Amino acid sequence: MKDKGERRLPVLSFTAGKEFEATTDGTKNTDVHLYVYDAAGKEVGKDDSPGPKCSVKVTPAKDGKYKFVIKNAGGDNTVTFEVKGAE
Repeated sequence: MKDKGERRLPVLSFTAGKEFEATTDGTKNTDVHLYVYDAAGKEVGKDDSPGPKCSVKVTPAKDGKYKFVIKNAGGDNTVTFEVKGAE
């Protein structure tokens, strides 16, 4: 993500009871936020701490799809996104 603003990422499926972790990092020290939403659109996790590094861990109560939104609130940056534990 090189632009300032919000980036919606692909929806991913996860298995009930199996934790996943979504992370971001950036090449510059800008303020990046990461949000995770369930299939109903309910926010289930977020990291809005200062800086480009974010980490959100979620253990789904049931099988389902989750969407991820990255907001770059601090200027131009190249941000990487990774999910561990995805099915």
